Amino acid sequence: MANQIVADARNVSVDVSFLMAAHNAAPWIETAIRSALDQAGVAVEILVVDDGSTDGTGAVLARLAAEDPRIHRIPLDGGQTGTPRGPSAARNAALAAARGRWLAILDADDLIVPDRSRTLLDLAAATDADLIADNPIPFTGSFDPHGAGMLDRGREPYLFTVDLAQYLACNRMLTPGVKLGYLKPMLRAEFVRRHGLRYDAEVRIGEDFLFCLGALAEGARFIVSSYAGYGYRRGPASLSHRLHLADIRRLDTAFAAWVAQRERSAEIRQAAHAYRDSLATAQIIARVIDTAQAGRWLRSAGLALARPRAWRFLTGSLMEAAGKRLGRRLRPAMPAALPVGQG
Repeated sequence: MANQIVADARNVSVDVSFLMAAHNAAPWIETAIRSALDQAGVAVEILVVDDGSTDGTGAVLARLAAEDPRIHRIPLDGGQTGTPRGPSAARNAALAAARGRWLAILDADDLIVPDRSRTLLDLAAATDADLIADNPIPFTGSFDPHGAGMLDRGREPYLFTVDLAQYLACNRMLTPGVKLGYLKPMLRAEFVRRHGLRYDAEVRIGEDFLFCLGALAEGARFIVSSYAGYGYRRGPASLSHRLHLADIRRLDTAFAAWVAQRERSAEIRQAAHAYRDSLATAQIIARVIDTAQAGRWLRSAGLALARPRAWRFLTGSLMEAAGKRLGRRLRPAMPAALPVGQG
């Protein structure tokens, strides 16, 4: 069996290239990789970019790559600082090495069910999709493949098309509903290469959102299904659970540059304005939390008063920050979580 896997990896064309960015993911990465290897009915490769891990991630990857040639470990040079370069730079390194007809985003702490790739490829063929995504199932401990997804299941499966304006509207921070930026899509590699799509290397949150936005701007057909085959791990290590001001600013800068690249319709301009406005509110919230944690409560209150729409989001976070500050003698305080998120 092992010899057959080696032969297949060397001689069979790749249907799906999994792009995986990894930084200190030792507790979960083997589960993520094995879930990709276990995909039924497709030929896969797993491109894992080790972005300066200092835990046991490298050892896990070395062991798994020695066992299965479909796993490719790609070290990411941190440059002079030696610091992690972030998920966007890691995704680009994997993208450059990918051989598959389709590119699939798989985070190092997540997992997928065995029929996910085949199901999405069949749906893409039936709908002529360039991007296709399914319904993520959030989990914190053990994964239940029959658990509730982020999207309504409806008919099994139901499909809907997402255009550029809808994608912007469905990703505004601090608004109710599922953010489509959380979805982990599969993309047609030929489309990505033809349009020269790449990740913005400076962006550390919302990188998949921006990448899909670029594809939609180039005319990609984006289909989303209520079929649920992606396990989305929620926990304190997830960037979406602890957003920082510098990260939001990088996303805002990259988005502003995207908006300025070409002429947009009135509908797109309106959606883009609303999205940037949500980022501005998120930045105010981050600044308020930062100043409150530093003990500058009057300054924090002044910032909050300047943005009334942020008030309802700030109550819980400020109480958390105050409680942690008061309890500092018992245990070190952790940063309060910003109550917004985007994949």
